[in-house]
Amino acid sequence: MSLLSLHLFLPIIGIIVLSIVKKDQLLYITHLLISLASFLLAIIIFAEKNYYLEHSLNVLEIIPKISLSFSLDGLGLIFLLVSNFLWLVTTVYSDRYLKLNSIGNKSKFYIFFTLAMFSTNAIIYSSNLFTTFIFYEFLTLSTYPLVAFKMDRQSIDNGKRYLYYLLGTSIIFLLPAIILTFNLTGSLDYKPGGIFLDNQNYLMINVLVLLFLFGVAKSAIMPFHKWLPAAMVAPTPVSALLHAVAVVKSGVFIIMKIILFIFGTQLLQKTGADLILIFFSSLTILFASIVALRQDNIKLRLAYSTVSQLAYIVLSVSILAPLSILAAVLHLVFHALGKIMLFLSAGVLTTCMKIKNVSDMDGVSSKIPFTIFFISLGALIMVGIPPTVGFFSKWYLLLGIVQSEKIYLFIILIVSTLLNASYYFPMIYRSYFCKNNSVYKDDQAEDSLLILPIIIVGVITVMLFFGVDSIIIFTQGYIIK
Repeated sequence: MSLLSLHLFLPIIGIIVLSIVKKDQLLYITHLLISLASFLLAIIIFAEKNYYLEHSLNVLEIIPKISLSFSLDGLGLIFLLVSNFLWLVTTVYSDRYLKLNSIGNKSKFYIFFTLAMFSTNAIIYSSNLFTTFIFYEFLTLSTYPLVAFKMDRQSIDNGKRYLYYLLGTSIIFLLPAIILTFNLTGSLDYKPGGIFLDNQNYLMINVLVLLFLFGVAKSAIMPFHKWLPAAMVAPTPVSALLHAVAVVKSGVFIIMKIILFIFGTQLLQKTGADLILIFFSSLTILFASIVALRQDNIKLRLAYSTVSQLAYIVLSVSILAPLSILAAVLHLVFHALGKIMLFLSAGVLTTCMKIKNVSDMDGVSSKIPFTIFFISLGALIMVGIPPTVGFFSKWYLLLGIVQSEKIYLFIILIVSTLLNASYYFPMIYRSYFCKNNSVYKDDQAEDSLLILPIIIVGVITVMLFFGVDSIIIFTQGYIIK
């Protein structure tokens, strides 16, 4: 059995074990070992990348030229490392969070959490659109029980909305797009430069681009984005999973692969379909940021920020310039790290301080200094201010805009950056500089085990600021050829 096969089936083995284990602590230890083993396998596969980039795993041929098959490319390698590392971090955080918030039914939580990560790994390894579609749907179904985990009326209603949006868009838009693509090309395989011939009908390509964009609703491009704020009823580790690790990153990962390996940059430029992608992503960046400004609830503000930040990735890759594609890859990594810090820190605010709204954050830095520091760090990454890693993705996006000669996009970038600052900086200002008239209880303080995973992610982001060259070199060598 190859490491690729083992990495794919490891979570399934873990799920079987989790379904047998009954004690809470054993459930956590089992889940921790699964996530740790998955991350270590991701590291080994990355170390032996030249071998795995040349090999594939064909599981089953459904009909001629359509099979369930797996392989790996440079973009997948980066997402594999990021997602499996953050799975491990969220696992460490989850046990303490569930305990402090007296959340039961841990067996269900860990089983579906592992199932979601299995789906994410399968999406990363998918070598064609058919395999991607199967596990895209599987990811939706496996995360639904996590969104509706609390099983109160709001959780059930929002869980249904989550399910309707993601299943509905994939059936109405994504599946027809895949069928049309196969009919036009005779293939669904991901291929550098794309699988379409140059003489394709321009109108058909534009229609297909729209179908794919709306069909992969996990990328949260407006108007099919409302599932994402609705999912905020879930426990904080689930929100982190959805917004930094599995669901939304799978969405933009798939969009990037469709742009680069199904259509190809030359065809999109030739047909003008790139302008469709640029229009909807720019619209989403601005409108989601404006909506975020109006949210007092911390998780909702972060949710709409995610909608906007995901659109940055789609915009970057849609510009089709080598440097803007580099920016998209960098933001895929840096947004994941920054946003998971923000969501896990929001969980500390709720758990330790009973704070859910920005308006209640006055002076809270005196009680939870580490948490507020990492909220500030995460916010600066999202805004793109040096010396944080978020600066690099914004910088290369600027260079990509110049390289593509789409100078009008400077306006989108400047306005959106100001909007980002407008909804993130009040969180920092209130925490450090506003006086709180209420008296905190003695037991309201940071929990060291809850803050530890956030510190680990924070340290990694600082290290990456000084080691970003390694990601750039890898991207230029294995993704932008």
